[in-house]
Amino acid sequence: MALAGAVILIYLLLAGGGGDEYEITAEFENASQLVNGNEVIVGGAAVGKVSKIELGDSGQALVTFNVQEDFAPLPEGTKATVRSYSLSGVANRQVHLTIPPDNQAGAPIDSGSTMTQSDTVSAVDLDQIFNTLDAETVANLKKVIRGFEISYEGVGKQAN
Repeated sequence: MALAGAVILIYLLLAGGGGDEYEITAEFENASQLVNGNEVIVGGAAVGKVSKIELGDSGQALVTFNVQEDFAPLPEGTKATVRSYSLSGVANRQVHLTIPPDNQAGAPIDSGSTMTQSDTVSAVDLDQIFNTLDAETVANLKKVIRGFEISYEGVGKQAN
C-alpha cells in the first residue's frame, strides 16, 4: 500500500500536479530569439515562463507559456509582446503581457487556447532595420559614424 502511494506521488510530481497549470499558446510572426525558460512579465513582475516554441503551419512561431494562478485566466484583449530586457545581450528576451483594464477586458481565455497574431508583437532587431536601407543610405550612415569618431578624436577623456 505504501509503495502504491509513493508511485502515485512520484507520478503527480513528474506530471506537474495533475495539469492544473494555466497555459496559453501565442502566435508570433517570429520567435524573436525566445528560448524555453524565458520569463513572462506583467507590469514588470515575472509571472510565468516560456515552455515550448514550435513552428506553425503558416511559418509563424507558436510560443507556449504558463502564467501563475494569480494572473489566470487572462482576459481577451491581452497583448503579448516579445521584448529584450537590455541592449547588452543577444538572446535576452521576455514575453510582456499587457492586460486590458477591467472595463475593456473580454471573456476569460481558457487554458490551452491560442492567442492569434493580431494579439502579439514580435521584437524588431536592429539588423532588420538596417536590412531595409539601400546601399547609398548605408554608405552615408557610415560617413556620419566616422564623423562622430573624428569629432571626438583626442578629446575622449574630456567627453567621459
